[in-house]
Amino acid sequence: MFGYIRPFKPQMKFCEYDAYKAVYCGLCKETGKSFGFLLRFTLSYDFAFVGLISLALGKDGTEITPQRCVAHPLKKTPCLACTGSLHFTAAAATMLVYHKLKDDISDRGFLSKTRAILLLPLIYPAYKKAKRNYPEIAALIEKSMKKQSELEKQNCKSIDLAAEPTAEIISAVAEKISDDEKQKRILKRMGYLLGRYVYIIDALNDAKDDYKKKNYNPFLLREYGFDMEKIRAEALDSINFTLGELANAYSLLDLERFKPILDNIIYLGLQNTFMSVLNEKELSK
Repeated sequence: MFGYIRPFKPQMKFCEYDAYKAVYCGLCKETGKSFGFLLRFTLSYDFAFVGLISLALGKDGTEITPQRCVAHPLKKTPCLACTGSLHFTAAAATMLVYHKLKDDISDRGFLSKTRAILLLPLIYPAYKKAKRNYPEIAALIEKSMKKQSELEKQNCKSIDLAAEPTAEIISAVAEKISDDEKQKRILKRMGYLLGRYVYIIDALNDAKDDYKKKNYNPFLLREYGFDMEKIRAEALDSINFTLGELANAYSLLDLERFKPILDNIIYLGLQNTFMSVLNEKELSK
């Protein structure tokens, strides 16, 4: 994942941000506990959001306690106790990291390729474990990643088609969060739209670099070529439509907790992150 699904911190209360960080830290610890220490360093905002949604829809309580970790060894910070919901989120994140590294070996420059070659054997045992736990999700991710590779080899010019594999992956992961049929349909639609959002914003963010390195990017294959003003205009239209549909789907969820935090991400954070990329501003850590 890429780290584009993030909150808009200036509009969060201190208690909300502490709760968000507690979920992030809890997911980090669950990832390390279940899939190995190295995977903790691959955690992104995107899967913190998936974990937050799964907890928000759950009926069980959530326990947040001060704990120490690798990032904060001297000072305790709020951390959510590990739960089954976070285990699934950690497994899905592990499988996607593995496939992202495989993709880097074939598509990226020398440094990224070298990094991926070195890391892939270390992460493979964790991937095998995650795949064994959730074989259906693993199979869909593998199928979608192959589809993505084929589209890139064909120099697919359609933004919608190019975004489809990422949308399918996040849709499948989101759908599995709940056992309730109504919620599953809503989550499936939300996941699809979030996947579109992530793919489009990442393609926009990489456009200049991909042009220099001659990497595949659907925006660069449009009839206007490398024209950043027109690329930004098309990305803006696509993202505005996607976020509008996403907000409509999100409003149908029956949330048990964390609604102010999720409202912040859906209604403010996604738009703010996109505008930062659109205006070529550096994203905050």
